[in-house]
Formats: sequence, structure tokens, C-alpha cells
Amino acid sequence: MNQEEIRGLFPVLADRVYLFSGGLAPASILAREAIARFVDENTYDPNDRYERLDEEYRVVQGLFAALIGADPEEVFITDSTGAGSNLAVEILDGFPGSNVVFDTLTYPSSVYPWMLHGRDVELRFVKPRNGMVQMDDLAEAVDDETIALSVSHVCHMTGFRHDLDALGTLAADHDAALAVDAMQSAGAVQIDVHRSGVHFLACGAMKWLLGAAGVGFLYVDRRYLDRPPPRTGLIGVEYDYPSWPEFELVPRPGADRFRLGAPSLIGLAATIPGLEILTGAGMRQVEEYVLDLSGYCVDELLSRGLDLFTLPDPDRRAGIVAIRMDDPGEVCDLMRERGVDGWHYADMLRVDPHVFNNREDVDRFLAVIDEVYPA
Repeated sequence: MNQEEIRGLFPVLADRVYLFSGGLAPASILAREAIARFVDENTYDPNDRYERLDEEYRVVQGLFAALIGADPEEVFITDSTGAGSNLAVEILDGFPGSNVVFDTLTYPSSVYPWMLHGRDVELRFVKPRNGMVQMDDLAEAVDDETIALSVSHVCHMTGFRHDLDALGTLAADHDAALAVDAMQSAGAVQIDVHRSGVHFLACGAMKWLLGAAGVGFLYVDRRYLDRPPPRTGLIGVEYDYPSWPEFELVPRPGADRFRLGAPSLIGLAATIPGLEILTGAGMRQVEEYVLDLSGYCVDELLSRGLDLFTLPDPDRRAGIVAIRMDDPGEVCDLMRERGVDGWHYADMLRVDPHVFNNREDVDRFLAVIDEVYPA
């Protein structure tokens, strides 16, 4: 599937320039059809749907695992990035005298669980310098009592991207776990958790993965899959009734042991098409396209003399382009009037070009910028 074919699957682009995939991806025609199909099945033959309760779970599990270089049995489907991040903290279970290292760009849902569950664990924070988190600063903070190095692969505010391979090496040198929030990277850039040495990776489907809200993922490295699950439900155990009413309960193998109950079935149905689009295009091609498009946007904004949070180096960014300005809310409102969708917060305006966008979309955004900041 080439870029023009992908673009044709998103009806929103007929009327608008949608540049907010880092917030909520638009529904494709295929996702809309999948939702309609699910509703019909659940309306007219729910028993058949019940008999196939696990079918789409396995499809989504396999597609996502392939996108991040994992095996399906290492992937657990949850309802959000935060749910996965909390579970990772519960599995790691810090001990008094241990520490966890973050940078100050790490998303709060990866930090706050440690504040709640790891009261005897020291939390260490590394600040960015010159717009990026320096490996030397992280290496200085990590020691042999570090149980986890927890980062956001791509910062949701600035667009800064970590080098996962380097982080994996640093964590391995101290026998620490590398925990990654990939909400702003999975689906935009290539990820290989096995090659990089990632132990936990959490994200949701509703952004760059082109899926639905209410569907999230947690990858768990095999070294942690034999541990008793901190929480479980009947779907997470294998059970046998050798002599009713006596029964035996044993955690399921792999990441299935973390399952609590039935997932969002309609969410899974709506998520499959996005994962198939990305798989069909190939993540190498998707990353090249996203970096080229965001790079074009960065270059054009810099040529206009604007101040960017996002670094121009393609190795240090993904799809997010963040601009520093005094009145981002007013600019975002004007963008909406002109049919261009982005996002703003505090002193930042953000646009997130994805694989369904093109340079003409970016040019329409730049035309609004030129209205606000004429040459």
C-alpha cells in the first residue's frame, strides 16, 4: 500500500488538514467498516461473536508484536498506556534502597505509579540540556541499585526522541530494566524491543497506531513472564475442575497471565485496520516518510525564524513538531477556522504529520503561520 492509497482511506482529509495524530488518529474507512461489521454481528448474532471472543485479540496481539519486534506471547492488551505503565511498576516491585531513573520529559503516567507503589524507592530525575537528554547525564544517574530506567521514547511536548539502543546498553550494564512509554513513537518510527534491550514497553492504539481509544499494549520481556501476576482475572488463568466443585487455577503462560477480562471488542475491531495499514506499508517506509514530512515542516518553520522545541536532527525527533510562541491558543483557533487541526499547550503549538499527510497539508499549515507572522 503506497502513501496515496493510504491517504485515500481517511475521509477527514477531504475537508480538513488533520495534523494531530499524536492526540487522536482519525478513523479510516476500514475502521469505520470494521465498527459497523462488529455492531451488526453483536446485534444479530451475539452468540457467534461470543464463540469468537478471543479471535480479534490474537490478531491485534500478533500485529502489534510484529510492529515492535516482539513475540506475540510477550504482548498483553490492556485499555491504555497508563494501565500498562502501572502494571510494569507492579511487576518490577522495587525494594528499599533501590532507585528508578527518569528524565524530566518522561510522561507523568510512567512516573506517578512509582510515587504510589514505590515509597521506599528513590526517584532520580535527569534534566535535558540544549533541548535533549544527554546520555552522559543519564549514565551518571544510573548505578547498580537502579532497578529501572524509565523514559518516554518521544516526548509529547517537545518531540525529542531517545536512542533506545543506547538506553538498552546503559540499562544492561547495571542489570536494570528499561521501561519505555512509546505512545508518541509506536506507529511513527521503527522499534525493535529485542535488539534494543527494552524490558517493558507501554502504549495505546489511538494515536500513531491509527487505532481506537480503549485499546492499549504492554510488552513484557520474557525474563519477567514467569513471575506471579500482581493482578489477574479468570481469563488470565488456566483452570480445571477435576472433581466438581473442586478446581485448580494456574496462571497462563506468557503475557496472557496479566489478562483480567474481556477487552474492548469493538475497540479491537477498530484497531486492526490501522495496524494492517502500517504493516502493509512497512515501518521502515513509514518512518522515512514521517521523518521527511516532519523535517520539511521543521525546515520551513526555521526558515521563517520561528523558535522550535523540536530538534532538526532526524535521529532526535519523530512526527511531533513543537513551536514556541506567546499565543498558541489564538493560532490554533485560526488554524481551525482555516481547516487545519493541531494542538496547543502553555507556550507551545504542536502539529503531528503522519503517513496519510503530505507536503500540501504542511503548506496549508504554513500558510496560517504566515498569516500570523507575515514576512
